[in-house]
Amino acid sequence: MISYIDTKSIKKINAKKDSGVINSNYTPSEGEAFLAEFLEFENIRYIQEKPVVGLFNDSKQYRKADFYLPNYGVYMEFLGRWNNTSKDRDNYREKKKVFRENKIPCVYIYPENLGIIEFSFERRLINVLRDHRKNKELLRYRLILLKKRSNDYLGHIFLGLILIVLFSESQWLVLIPLIWVAYTVYKIYREWKRIKKM
Repeated sequence: MISYIDTKSIKKINAKKDSGVINSNYTPSEGEAFLAEFLEFENIRYIQEKPVVGLFNDSKQYRKADFYLPNYGVYMEFLGRWNNTSKDRDNYREKKKVFRENKIPCVYIYPENLGIIEFSFERRLINVLRDHRKNKELLRYRLILLKKRSNDYLGHIFLGLILIVLFSESQWLVLIPLIWVAYTVYKIYREWKRIKKM
């Protein structure tokens, strides 16, 4: 997990070809830079400062979302100034209302979520995908979570299969790796059930 802000990453973010940044002098806040590093760490493609145009019942010509996740068709907003003033909160509330009325799928991250970003992001993305009936993207994300959480288990299964082959001569010894493989498959299944409940 990312535990610091690397200023080189901020420059790298600005240099991204597909960043969607209109203003080339844009520098992300520390929170946005942290989220960008988190998305990169999680291998989630994103476009930063993505304009959202054609919104109904909006006082502005367009809005900018902090991030757009093209593989999921979801925007992500960091509400970094939420705790500053009531005016900042009102601006965020207006933006959230406009996005909701226009059925814009968006994950909202508050400053206090940065300490538990993996937990918050996973649950909020799943909820947004479910609420907006993005079933294909939801399945894709759940499978990615399963793969991420099951990597160790796959090594156990592989080792267990090797031991089964090595001990195939002995009826009793082959039971040990066979039980091990079966239990590991069960743990993967249990993890999948847990992910589906999120």
